[in-house]
Amino acid sequence: MTTTTSAAGLGLYTDSELDEARITLTQFVFGQAETTALDVGFGYRRASNAPTTYDRLREAYATSHRTGQALPISDQHSDDVIFTSPEANIAHRFVHDVQHCRLRLDFGLVDELELAIWHLDQLEDAGYKRGSLEWTLFHADLVGQIQINAFAKRFPHDQRQFGIDCAVLGFERGVLAELRRAR
Repeated sequence: MTTTTSAAGLGLYTDSELDEARITLTQFVFGQAETTALDVGFGYRRASNAPTTYDRLREAYATSHRTGQALPISDQHSDDVIFTSPEANIAHRFVHDVQHCRLRLDFGLVDELELAIWHLDQLEDAGYKRGSLEWTLFHADLVGQIQINAFAKRFPHDQRQFGIDCAVLGFERGVLAELRRAR
């Protein structure tokens, strides 16, 4: 059995526990995307030219809402993600983008934090309590990325490793490790 741990002994998870939590999160986000599509009356499609500003997202959302056409979702930065596939990351982004519009939250850091809390509340409502490995990984993916963006104006270089580092080392140490990583 392989074990991943920090040198300081702050976290301890086996690879299989981390993999199982990632699988669970993947199933969760696909379920959320399916429910969201039913609620709004349209689905999503991956796109390299998806909206990159809040105003453009609102326009695309309004078009999808009016026509039933799939909402274009960015496929950038989806290779190394906390979920088990790029498709799961895109499904999560669909839910995220729809909620930006439904909750009237822009792309600023404060609104992104509010939306991250909304996502974590959804996970808790599904039975994954604060502090569970699933919650910890999702928290790193959501709130940790906001911190990386606030400090370094970028996404984590490897979102999967970043989430695992936050779970294993502790959130703050995971964020610091990512900030110190050279490109």
